[in-house]
Amino acid sequence: MSDVSTAGGELWDAVGQLIRDADVPSLRAHKIGALAARLRRERGEPALPELDADERGAAVAMTLARSLLTQIRQLHEGPLLVLKGPEVARLYPGAARAFSDVDILVPDAEALQRALVEAGYVEIDEPGMFPDHHHLRPLQPPAGAVKVEIHHGVFWPNRSARPFALEAALERAVPSRVGVAGVAAPAPVDHALILAAHSWGHEPLRVLRDLIDIAAVASLCDEDDLDAAARAAGLGRIWDTTRAATAALFDGSPPPAALRLWARHLPDVRERTVLESHVTRWLHPFWELPPHRAVLALRTPLRALVLPDRGVTWRVKLRRVRHALANPRARMSGHIRDASRKPD
Repeated sequence: MSDVSTAGGELWDAVGQLIRDADVPSLRAHKIGALAARLRRERGEPALPELDADERGAAVAMTLARSLLTQIRQLHEGPLLVLKGPEVARLYPGAARAFSDVDILVPDAEALQRALVEAGYVEIDEPGMFPDHHHLRPLQPPAGAVKVEIHHGVFWPNRSARPFALEAALERAVPSRVGVAGVAAPAPVDHALILAAHSWGHEPLRVLRDLIDIAAVASLCDEDDLDAAARAAGLGRIWDTTRAATAALFDGSPPPAALRLWARHLPDVRERTVLESHVTRWLHPFWELPPHRAVLALRTPLRALVLPDRGVTWRVKLRRVRHALANPRARMSGHIRDASRKPD
């Protein structure tokens, strides 16, 4: 199967222009090292060994994903949809998108999980992490570094008006671009909304990779169909914010308030700072929910402000608070590393 991108060439031109002057740590923080290497080579620019390694890693991940999907297809007779990583990578130039797991959506996730365990796959991570999760415990294949996650649903914001319609998504499924016979993928409209909802579930407008994924899949859709589907699913405000951000980043539209107030790291192509991360926690609900519900949602960042996260001691929590107050402009990754380090 050809590795030629099927997303619009205008998107990749815009991405290349946006990230042209970004340094390697920032590109990696935005999870686009492999794509940056590919675009640099297409522009005839000097290679950067670190980014070239990312691109090779993406190629290896795609090869492993095809092998895994072929094996899983042989072990499972029912509908099987591949989400996110390898499916979206097929829209990138040269499939230059790294991923570390293969996400599979099936009607009977428990049955497929048992079949894979019997075939030698090993469940990893603590069982208590997945009591009400949208996928079961990740699986490590007998060989290979790419994990497998079996989904019985997708991340869908709890505050959304309507639950994710799994049966309807299965009925609308299309052949997967990964190129394994019998493996399907969500229809582009469904997939774009799945990606947007998943991105907001982690941290809204977090990294450029998420916005590029969404823009690539959305480029295959009719914009009116996407808008109608988002509102029917109760994701209207999330989609409006996401679409406005991608339009500003890749289409030259004026930057929306979200990019000016709490996602300035995206057009700047740099990692979020400590201060920006805290501002995001407090402000993003007002771009996701009606105002009265956004105020109620502030309980979550308030709890995060005064209580330690799961697995974090009070000593580490207080050390992070002191470090954040002293270093508001520090990169978030460095802040977590430095604030968590035991004092000498």
